[in-house]
Amino acid sequence: MKKTLSIMVCALALFTFTVSSAKAAGPINFYIRGGIITPSDFSFDPIFALAGANIDINIGAASISPECDLLLYNFTFNPAILLPGVLLNFNLANFYIGAGAVLPLFIGSGYSFHGDVLFKANAGLKLGGFKLQAFALTSFSETLIGATFGAGF
Repeated sequence: MKKTLSIMVCALALFTFTVSSAKAAGPINFYIRGGIITPSDFSFDPIFALAGANIDINIGAASISPECDLLLYNFTFNPAILLPGVLLNFNLANFYIGAGAVLPLFIGSGYSFHGDVLFKANAGLKLGGFKLQAFALTSFSETLIGATFGAGF
Protein backbone atom coordinates (compact mmCIF):
# COMPACT_ATOMS: atom_id res chain seq x y z
CA MET A 1 0.00 0.00 0.00
CA LYS A 2 2.88 2.39 0.79
CA LYS A 3 4.41 1.77 -2.65
CA THR A 4 1.10 2.47 -4.36
CA LEU A 5 0.65 5.68 -2.38
CA SER A 6 4.23 6.76 -3.18
CA ILE A 7 3.66 6.17 -6.90
CA MET A 8 0.41 8.13 -6.82
CA VAL A 9 2.09 11.07 -5.02
CA CYS A 10 4.96 11.09 -7.54
CA ALA A 11 2.52 10.99 -10.46
CA LEU A 12 0.52 13.86 -8.96
CA ALA A 13 3.69 15.91 -8.45
CA LEU A 14 4.80 15.25 -12.03
CA PHE A 15 1.35 16.28 -13.29
CA THR A 16 1.42 19.45 -11.19
CA PHE A 17 4.72 20.62 -12.67
CA THR A 18 3.97 19.92 -16.33
CA VAL A 19 3.12 22.66 -18.79
CA SER A 20 -0.65 23.03 -18.99
CA SER A 21 -0.82 24.29 -22.57
CA ALA A 22 0.75 21.30 -24.36
CA LYS A 23 -1.57 19.38 -26.67
CA ALA A 24 -1.36 16.44 -29.03
CA ALA A 25 0.53 17.17 -32.25
CA GLY A 26 -2.49 16.51 -34.46
CA PRO A 27 -5.87 14.82 -34.74
CA ILE A 28 -4.23 11.36 -35.01
CA ASN A 29 -1.07 10.30 -33.18
CA PHE A 30 0.80 6.96 -33.43
CA TYR A 31 2.90 5.69 -30.51
CA ILE A 32 5.34 2.78 -30.22
CA ARG A 33 5.98 1.75 -26.63
CA GLY A 34 7.59 -0.69 -24.26
CA GLY A 35 7.15 -1.49 -20.59
CA ILE A 36 6.59 -4.05 -17.87
CA ILE A 37 3.61 -5.64 -16.09
CA THR A 38 3.52 -7.31 -12.66
CA PRO A 39 0.87 -8.49 -10.16
CA SER A 40 -0.73 -5.75 -8.07
CA ASP A 41 1.33 -6.70 -4.99
CA PHE A 42 4.51 -5.56 -6.84
CA SER A 43 6.07 -9.01 -6.34
CA PHE A 44 7.43 -9.08 -9.91
CA ASP A 45 6.66 -12.82 -9.90
CA PRO A 46 5.71 -13.27 -12.66
CA ILE A 47 6.87 -10.29 -14.67
CA PHE A 48 5.84 -9.57 -18.25
CA ALA A 49 7.75 -7.55 -20.83
CA LEU A 50 5.50 -5.46 -23.05
CA ALA A 51 6.04 -4.10 -26.56
CA GLY A 52 3.27 -2.52 -28.53
CA ALA A 53 1.67 0.36 -30.35
CA ASN A 54 -1.41 2.52 -30.13
CA ILE A 55 -3.14 5.21 -32.12
CA ASP A 56 -4.76 8.22 -30.43
CA ILE A 57 -7.67 9.58 -32.42
CA ASN A 58 -8.24 12.97 -30.77
CA ILE A 59 -11.80 14.30 -30.71
CA GLY A 60 -11.89 17.49 -28.66
CA ALA A 61 -10.94 16.70 -25.07
CA ALA A 62 -11.38 12.95 -25.65
CA SER A 63 -9.43 10.40 -27.60
CA ILE A 64 -10.26 6.91 -28.82
CA SER A 65 -7.16 4.75 -28.56
CA PRO A 66 -7.03 1.38 -30.30
CA GLU A 67 -3.94 -0.53 -29.20
CA CYS A 68 -2.15 -3.84 -29.54
CA ASP A 69 0.57 -5.12 -27.21
CA LEU A 70 2.74 -8.23 -27.15
CA LEU A 71 3.34 -9.57 -23.63
CA LEU A 72 6.23 -11.92 -22.95
CA TYR A 73 5.81 -14.07 -19.83
CA ASN A 74 9.04 -13.77 -17.78
CA PHE A 75 10.68 -12.26 -20.91
CA THR A 76 10.21 -15.49 -22.95
CA PHE A 77 8.12 -16.24 -26.03
CA ASN A 78 6.43 -19.26 -24.43
CA PRO A 79 3.68 -18.28 -24.22
CA ALA A 80 3.42 -14.97 -25.99
CA ILE A 81 0.24 -13.04 -25.28
CA LEU A 82 -1.21 -10.65 -27.84
CA LEU A 83 -3.37 -8.01 -26.19
CA PRO A 84 -5.55 -6.00 -28.62
CA GLY A 85 -7.96 -3.49 -27.15
CA VAL A 86 -9.57 -0.09 -27.31
CA LEU A 87 -9.65 2.69 -24.71
CA LEU A 88 -11.56 5.94 -24.32
CA ASN A 89 -9.32 8.61 -22.77
CA PHE A 90 -10.09 12.11 -21.56
CA ASN A 91 -7.33 14.69 -22.00
CA LEU A 92 -6.58 17.49 -19.56
CA ALA A 93 -3.58 19.43 -20.92
CA ASN A 94 -0.67 16.95 -20.76
CA PHE A 95 -2.52 14.51 -18.50
CA TYR A 96 -4.95 11.83 -19.69
CA ILE A 97 -7.12 9.26 -17.94
CA GLY A 98 -9.40 6.61 -19.35
CA ALA A 99 -10.61 3.04 -19.51
CA GLY A 100 -11.51 0.35 -21.98
CA ALA A 101 -11.36 -3.35 -22.74
CA VAL A 102 -8.68 -5.73 -23.99
CA LEU A 103 -8.87 -9.37 -25.12
CA PRO A 104 -5.84 -11.58 -24.37
CA LEU A 105 -4.87 -14.00 -27.16
CA PHE A 106 -2.44 -16.70 -26.00
CA ILE A 107 0.02 -18.05 -28.57
CA GLY A 108 2.69 -20.66 -27.95
CA SER A 109 3.94 -24.24 -28.37
CA GLY A 110 1.50 -25.17 -31.11
CA TYR A 111 -1.65 -23.86 -29.46
CA SER A 112 -3.59 -20.63 -29.34
CA PHE A 113 -6.72 -19.54 -27.52
CA HIS A 114 -8.30 -16.38 -26.18
CA GLY A 115 -9.00 -15.45 -22.60
CA ASP A 116 -11.80 -13.44 -21.09
CA VAL A 117 -12.20 -9.75 -21.86
CA LEU A 118 -10.25 -7.67 -19.33
CA PHE A 119 -11.03 -4.17 -18.05
CA LYS A 120 -8.14 -1.71 -18.45
CA ALA A 121 -7.88 1.59 -16.59
CA ASN A 122 -5.02 3.93 -17.46
CA ALA A 123 -3.58 7.35 -16.79
CA GLY A 124 -0.53 9.10 -18.10
CA LEU A 125 1.31 12.08 -19.46
CA LYS A 126 1.94 13.21 -23.03
CA LEU A 127 5.07 15.36 -23.15
CA GLY A 128 6.14 16.46 -26.61
CA GLY A 129 6.49 13.32 -28.71
CA PHE A 130 6.60 11.03 -25.67
CA LYS A 131 3.93 9.23 -23.69
CA LEU A 132 4.26 7.83 -20.16
CA GLN A 133 1.43 5.54 -19.02
CA ALA A 134 0.48 3.64 -15.86
CA PHE A 135 -2.35 1.14 -16.06
CA ALA A 136 -4.22 -1.70 -14.39
CA LEU A 137 -5.61 -4.80 -16.11
CA THR A 138 -8.27 -6.68 -14.20
CA SER A 139 -10.64 -9.58 -14.56
CA PHE A 140 -12.12 -8.39 -11.20
CA SER A 141 -10.70 -11.51 -9.53
CA GLU A 142 -7.06 -10.75 -10.29
CA THR A 143 -5.25 -7.50 -11.13
CA LEU A 144 -2.03 -6.74 -12.97
CA ILE A 145 -0.41 -3.32 -13.03
CA GLY A 146 2.03 -1.92 -15.54
CA ALA A 147 3.87 1.04 -16.91
CA THR A 148 4.92 1.96 -20.44
CA PHE A 149 7.05 4.59 -22.11
CA GLY A 150 6.46 5.40 -25.78
CA ALA A 151 7.56 7.61 -28.61
CA GLY A 152 5.02 9.27 -30.88
CA PHE A 153 4.89 10.10 -34.57
